[in-house]
Amino acid sequence: MTPQTVNTKMNKMLLRGKIVRASVFAAMVFSVVMMTGYRKLDNSVFITDNGVTKEIKTNESDIYEILRSEDYTLGTEDRVSFTKDENNSGHIEIHRAFDVTVSADGEKKRLTVLGGKVSDILEKADVKVGNTDKVSHAPDEEVTAGMNIEITRIRYAERKQEEDLPFETKYIDDPNVVIGRETVVTEGKNGRRTTVYKDTYVNGKLEKTERVSDSVKQPVTEVIKRGVSLATPYNQNTPDSVKLVNGVPESYTRVITGKSTAYSAPAGAGTASGRLAEVGTVAVNPNVIPYGSELYIVSHDGLVYGYAIAADTGLGMMDGTVLVDLFMGSYEDSCDWGAHTVDIYVISEGNG
Repeated sequence: MTPQTVNTKMNKMLLRGKIVRASVFAAMVFSVVMMTGYRKLDNSVFITDNGVTKEIKTNESDIYEILRSEDYTLGTEDRVSFTKDENNSGHIEIHRAFDVTVSADGEKKRLTVLGGKVSDILEKADVKVGNTDKVSHAPDEEVTAGMNIEITRIRYAERKQEEDLPFETKYIDDPNVVIGRETVVTEGKNGRRTTVYKDTYVNGKLEKTERVSDSVKQPVTEVIKRGVSLATPYNQNTPDSVKLVNGVPESYTRVITGKSTAYSAPAGAGTASGRLAEVGTVAVNPNVIPYGSELYIVSHDGLVYGYAIAADTGLGMMDGTVLVDLFMGSYEDSCDWGAHTVDIYVISEGNG
């Protein structure tokens, strides 16, 4: 290969402005010395570093010797390019590497680069940017020395909050039904309020809450028809000392609820307590309701036995299957009563 051929090939390489890593300095010295066609720089050489251009005269053919002779120091990440113009003047440009920082997810990554766009640096740092995230610089912005590219993670989350709306109760008074008897006309149903919120999280912390929607399913009012008529007590002999309010005693010590039955007996029949069996005496378990206790008895379906004295007992009362057995004036009346759930208002406790 002739020197002219070598010169022609090297000139083509130099015209392409090939960038050479400073880290392969030793190999490049050999290459430049052996292959360059620019053996004598009889004209000017222009050195550009950090935007400042310096003109020198030199016969040196090794680019790096030229830079060393002019006290240019190269970092391991710096790059050098060389071109030659039509006037045979050489142009050496030093591309200085610089640091940029990428801040994301509580970490900082420092990268040494020669330049590029913000998007290139994020890719090099292996930092992903979500659709809702914010970046401190535009993706196509050229990076500069000391730039801090900060990624703010933004996440949105919707949540639903539900609460019951209690229903109201409306009563309809019926004068044709006795006090204590109630009938549900419309069953009440709770309503429901559903609220949707949008939470905004910035870098994992809740930053803002917005109400997105609010829907209400109205409650259904419960309608109850109740009796207001005072039923005639079976035992109409209520002492003046017993005051009634809305069909029940004004004062009492306790209320016992349970099953009632009815019975009758021949005139002059006695009771377990020694009293005569008559309308107004009832059979109980004396361990639950002592003999001699004053009572007022009202059924759950509106029937009223009225004032009574605990005076008798029986097997049903003692084994707990029946709370009270009501004495009636006739067998027919006892059959008419049958069995009803009753409330026994204990006005006073007996002594046995």
